[in-house]
Amino acid sequence: MAIPKVAVFGEALFDMIQQQDGSYQPFIGGSPFNVARSFVKQAIDCTYLSPISTDYLGEKIHSSVISEGIHVPANNRSSKNTSLALVYKAEDGKPNYRLYRKSVADLDITSEKLLSMLPDDLDLFHTGSLAIVPEMLEVLIPVITTLKSRGVKISIDVNVRKGVEENHHQYVASIWRFVEFADIVKVSDEDLELKGLYGKPEFHAKSMLDRMENGMVVLTLGEGGSHLITDQYNLFQAVHKPAVFGDTVGAGDTFFSAMLARLLKNDALCTSAPEETLMDGLRFGAVAAGLNVESIGCNPPTFEQVETLISSLNK
Repeated sequence: MAIPKVAVFGEALFDMIQQQDGSYQPFIGGSPFNVARSFVKQAIDCTYLSPISTDYLGEKIHSSVISEGIHVPANNRSSKNTSLALVYKAEDGKPNYRLYRKSVADLDITSEKLLSMLPDDLDLFHTGSLAIVPEMLEVLIPVITTLKSRGVKISIDVNVRKGVEENHHQYVASIWRFVEFADIVKVSDEDLELKGLYGKPEFHAKSMLDRMENGMVVLTLGEGGSHLITDQYNLFQAVHKPAVFGDTVGAGDTFFSAMLARLLKNDALCTSAPEETLMDGLRFGAVAAGLNVESIGCNPPTFEQVETLISSLNK
């Protein structure tokens, strides 16, 4: 079987995380970058398409992308700044953050240039998070519609964030617009609330299907597990509890990418796939996420690590 080919568009940025002594330590992050890393760990051919800055932090990101084994198009660099996320404790002691997203490198692209860089024979195009903002509609929608006409699947991680846009309603409207083009969407209970959708998460996740054409919605509920919802199914998977706990950084990204990789390998990224095959993908993602949270930071497991653990759990 041919190795599935995917392309990822979206932020790779630096998280400036406050330490106990009040200082800040830099860590490369960004949901799409985490997804790309995880795809490679799952033995998927992955290309990262967002421009990378030529500044000091951009050089660090570029080196990391290459060392991870992620493909990048030639000459896809930008003189604009690397995006930053300042992560700190608010007065109530809970984590808070501020995003620096104006005139940044990972959004410095046109639809024409992005189309010219797309790898041949793609199976999946993934985007989401900080890339699905109003200013990117005219860039990404032509690309997505072109890819769909070629039979390429579109996955979107909604990943709503406060403070991305001054006009939050406009931001939410942009997210809904992107969802309409997706074959599979991941959304969390927190995402739904930040979109102004309160109450039962399953109800709102199912309503998203009405915006999609023969689509699939993956709903994550933190420790409450996950659902894979189609017009025909509502499949549930409990979380896989880790042997030891590090933190939850990148757990959702690892879950979704591992699940997508599993479904792609089984030619099952479609609503017509057998229930047991969809359930297998859901479980595979949950086990991968469980392995990720055993360490500090986002450290997606390899395909072999997930397979080995699942085999031991089945005994």
